[in-house]
Amino acid sequence: MPIFEEQNLTEFLAEVKLNMENITDSHEEDIQEINDYIFQSSGKFIRSKLIFIYGTFLGVDRKDLVELSSATELIHLSTLIHDDIIDDAPIRRGKKTIFKKWGVTKALLYGDYLYTKTFSSLNSLQNQKIASILIQCAEKLIEGEFKQLKNIGNLNVSISDYQIVINNKTAVLFSGILESIAIYAKLEKHQVMVLKDLGQEFGYAFQLNDDLSDFVNAESGKKTFKDLSENKYTFPLIVVLNNSVASKKEKIIKLIHAGDYQSVKKEIEKDDGFKKTRSERDKAIQNCIKMTKKLLADENLQYAENFLISTLKS
Repeated sequence: MPIFEEQNLTEFLAEVKLNMENITDSHEEDIQEINDYIFQSSGKFIRSKLIFIYGTFLGVDRKDLVELSSATELIHLSTLIHDDIIDDAPIRRGKKTIFKKWGVTKALLYGDYLYTKTFSSLNSLQNQKIASILIQCAEKLIEGEFKQLKNIGNLNVSISDYQIVINNKTAVLFSGILESIAIYAKLEKHQVMVLKDLGQEFGYAFQLNDDLSDFVNAESGKKTFKDLSENKYTFPLIVVLNNSVASKKEKIIKLIHAGDYQSVKKEIEKDDGFKKTRSERDKAIQNCIKMTKKLLADENLQYAENFLISTLKS
């Protein structure tokens, strides 16, 4: 398999976006108005990039990759619509969120519409085993949302409990799409497990990197202290609280309740919360690289490694 050019990836993502537009096209005026608004701006398409890179290097047919990417991005997009309602988020990708622009009722209905279109697109997949995997991923994502809701405002969350949330809410879809790639590529059973585990590690690193971005003005465009202000406590804070004596923990909790997030950040920095999070993230990235070396030809390793580092480490 030759090394592909960046232009191929750009063209592929354009195909995926066009296919998503075709799948979601509606004669209902209100739905189509939201469709047009949504597809005016694009997300990062991280899941599609992951599918294209590993799928291409493993020899999967491009048509299958476009269909898998479209279904995956629709699952992700529908969860974002509902997430924004839950979080009362005013902005998404630099624009008003659907529920802020059209109201909660239409946003809920539109999120549901995307879910139904996702399952319609799954029917077009030639491999029903892959369709089943993605349906299970969608179920796990919703279960992960419920687990996260339980943890909102809970300053006694254990590291292991938070990792379960990451596995269900973030990592499961990455794992499912790479498992699907392995099935398309007709890999051996042990290789399927390698790709599945790679997706799990990718999702874990992805979430930890996002957790870090809540405390800095990152390129992601995520508002600083967004999670903290919504009482969503993430890895840097959780790891400090789980390793603090009672008096120190009480001090941090008082700062959180007072909304003094800069001081909370200083306490996390002082107790190596960011350092420990970066270390955990970097360990997961290295695991991804190790597993990639078991699967790809030497000439493709550098491209894949560069993608992993640039995506998961900011």
